[in-house]
Amino acid sequence: MKYINIISNCCAIPALLLGFVTSGFAADAAASFAIDPNTGGLSSPLVILVVLIFIILLLIIGLLHVSIRRKKLVEQELKDERDLMGSIMETSPVGIMVMDSGGEIMFANDLAARVHGMSREEIIGRQHNDPVWNIVAHDGAPYPHERLPFNRVMKLRNPVLDIRHAVHWMDGRRVLLSVNASPLFGDNGDIEKVVATVEDITTRKRVEEALKESAHRFRSLVKTAESLIILLSPKREILEFNRMAEELFGRTRHEVMSRDFFELFLPERYWRDAARQLKTVLTGTPLRLVEYPVRTGSGEESVVQWSMSRLLDAKGETLGVLAVGQDVTERKNAEIELREARDAAEEASKAKSEFLANMSHEIRTPISAIMGMTEMAISTDLNDDQRGYLDTVRKAAESLLHIINDILDLSKIEARKMELFYEDFDLHAALEKQVSVLRVKAQEKSIELRLAIDPGVERCFNGDEHKLGQIITNLAGNAIKFTEKGYVELSVIHAGCWAEGEVLEFRVRDTGIGIPEGKKDKLFDSFVQLNAGYSKSHAGSGLGLAITRQLVQMMGGEISVSSREGWGSEFRFTVLLKRCSGPLCEKEEEAVEAKVSREHSAVKILLAEDNATNQIYISHFLSERGFEVETVDNGLEVIKTLERDSGFDLVLMDVQMPELDGLQATKKLRQSGSTIPIIALTAYAMEGDRERFIESGMNDYASKPVNIDDLVEIITKVLPAGRSGGQD
Repeated sequence: MKYINIISNCCAIPALLLGFVTSGFAADAAASFAIDPNTGGLSSPLVILVVLIFIILLLIIGLLHVSIRRKKLVEQELKDERDLMGSIMETSPVGIMVMDSGGEIMFANDLAARVHGMSREEIIGRQHNDPVWNIVAHDGAPYPHERLPFNRVMKLRNPVLDIRHAVHWMDGRRVLLSVNASPLFGDNGDIEKVVATVEDITTRKRVEEALKESAHRFRSLVKTAESLIILLSPKREILEFNRMAEELFGRTRHEVMSRDFFELFLPERYWRDAARQLKTVLTGTPLRLVEYPVRTGSGEESVVQWSMSRLLDAKGETLGVLAVGQDVTERKNAEIELREARDAAEEASKAKSEFLANMSHEIRTPISAIMGMTEMAISTDLNDDQRGYLDTVRKAAESLLHIINDILDLSKIEARKMELFYEDFDLHAALEKQVSVLRVKAQEKSIELRLAIDPGVERCFNGDEHKLGQIITNLAGNAIKFTEKGYVELSVIHAGCWAEGEVLEFRVRDTGIGIPEGKKDKLFDSFVQLNAGYSKSHAGSGLGLAITRQLVQMMGGEISVSSREGWGSEFRFTVLLKRCSGPLCEKEEEAVEAKVSREHSAVKILLAEDNATNQIYISHFLSERGFEVETVDNGLEVIKTLERDSGFDLVLMDVQMPELDGLQATKKLRQSGSTIPIIALTAYAMEGDRERFIESGMNDYASKPVNIDDLVEIITKVLPAGRSGGQD
């Protein structure tokens, strides 16, 4: 309105002038407007003046119009700027406040009011340090008055940045603010206003503290970890180096930061492999348990086992490789020592096995001769005294052989070379056989030996018949040994089932001397005899029950004993036996018995044995059974004899002989194409011997001292069908 009035006044002046001129000089003007007859046009000067004034007025009006229009444009621009500034202040991501020189808040946008917990109407007019906000430090401590943003600006007369303090809202909530403040000076140089931006940084501060705490924990973890922790850049520069690394490498963290790890600590011969693996890890594939020697602070090389993985920064970009390592030098040295000790132990075990095998051979060979010749002598015409002497010799040899077998069995078990050989067998027939052998000893002491098989126990099973028989012989033999009167009973019952077969429980009960209560725990220990000492009344090695327990455990069972001194004992053990996997055992047994019972007059045997005594008694007993036997002293003579005479049906081959041993001779025969059955005669009895014999090309083997009945059964088994000859 102000500008419109000015313009109206300016326009009224020329209008008055124009009215005055037209009214005062109307007559003259009329006369002047008359046409001069001589000139033919207007001739009055007054008219010219009027026209000039009119033109001037038009110019003034035009100029005024332009000026007015320009002023309107300026005013519009100012208004737009004010609106823009207002919009900026209202939409600003930070709060904006304006305070006068006294600290009173003159202006605040909505965000500035909100971060103070108020509305714009409530905050305007308050002092910058109004007590309602209870301004404190971020940790809750009182905030110094002189450090408030407004006070610092007034004192310094300069802007202040990121002044942090906390305010309390009406509901008690504490909010942390970050304030930037700047002075606005008047024409006289005094501060007229202070403009401040305010930002709520409560969440940001919490995040910062969490990150700081996380970084502190990470630093503490890296620092106190009992592993080497090293962070390498993609260029192999060291970015992190913890305390354990400092101790191993003898360098401080500050000494190695940003330096090449390879050049500092890794022997050059490993650079290529290590660089390739580092590249693999940088692709995102971690590596575990990688071992490299490193140069330590002492100048020596230590073996470090590393686990490496790629480390990413906050943007997901590759920061480097995190390597976590353990010094395994002592462990590697211990492994070397352990390996050397193991090798030495294996060598010692091998030497022990070889010694036992040789001792077995050296002891069994003369025992075989003693037992064989004793049997031959007993079969001759002797008086009672002579027969008694020879029976004593035979029993002594059998006792010595039993002790040797126990020692060998224990050695096999300790060396974990004892194995079970599974085959189908008739359990009832096997038990009858064991009892028939033991019954002779029982009858000598006038003791009754009983066998009780529960009707629920099947006949045919798959298992190691020999090992089961050994268990029964040990237990029942002991029972007979320690029983002076009464009976010994072997019984078996069905005790359950398992996935592949049945569980059988065996019991050996006697009416012997019993076992003292305090000695039961030692009963199954090796080399322990309950009646040991100079006054012991029963012979033995003290190994039988220890071996028995091991065999029972190998067969998946357990063994226990109950006893009362003076009343007798009862041993119980269980075994797991598989179901029969072949033809019916009883039919096989009948077939074998029928085959063994035949005459063998048509069978010609070549016996290769370097011991003359063994030659004599083996030939003697085989001849008694109807075989035709020819003897030679070594493997070389076997080959020559078979080349000269092809009429032999079978070879009994001693394993250890001069010139050419049994294994070498067998290999040569098989290489030449010979298929003649070969049975090894050996005093070796260690585990693995049987496999060695079969691998060389032998068909079966019989151990020394040779039991003629067992040998005849083996011969009958390996002979081709139709070659056993004779009559039923």
